[in-house]
Amino acid sequence: MTLWAGRSLIVLSLAHLLGMGVQTTEHLDDWLSGALWGLSRDEFVEPSRAAGAFWLVIASFAVPMLLLGMLVCHLSRQGLVVPAPIGWGLGAWCLIGAAILEPSPLLLGLVPAVLLVRDARGQGTASPADGCRAGGAREGAAPGPVPR
Repeated sequence: MTLWAGRSLIVLSLAHLLGMGVQTTEHLDDWLSGALWGLSRDEFVEPSRAAGAFWLVIASFAVPMLLLGMLVCHLSRQGLVVPAPIGWGLGAWCLIGAAILEPSPLLLGLVPAVLLVRDARGQGTASPADGCRAGGAREGAAPGPVPR
């Protein structure tokens, strides 16, 4: 299940980057020319089209989510289970984002979140508090991903 969670994170991320990237190609010149350097504070509150497109594509959630998906796949191939708090946090973030912006594809992020929690549950680490004891480690366990 962990491998499928990672793969789904990668697919969702690439879909976002490609889908939004294709729609914002008109702003590439602004991005590459340095037009976004030294933006005023107002630009962050009410971004211009080029700045908004930048936040929608390059600076969006998709890049860290892609990296998370790659990490999850790697850990799965190593025979390690991702700690449940990662799945719980991903699920909470998706629900909050979807509650603020509807319709939203953020709900699709619940699929890998559930897969991560279910896989960790099979290893006895399903509660959001697991992995938060003793500086991130379960009692008696070393910090880090849980081996299968």
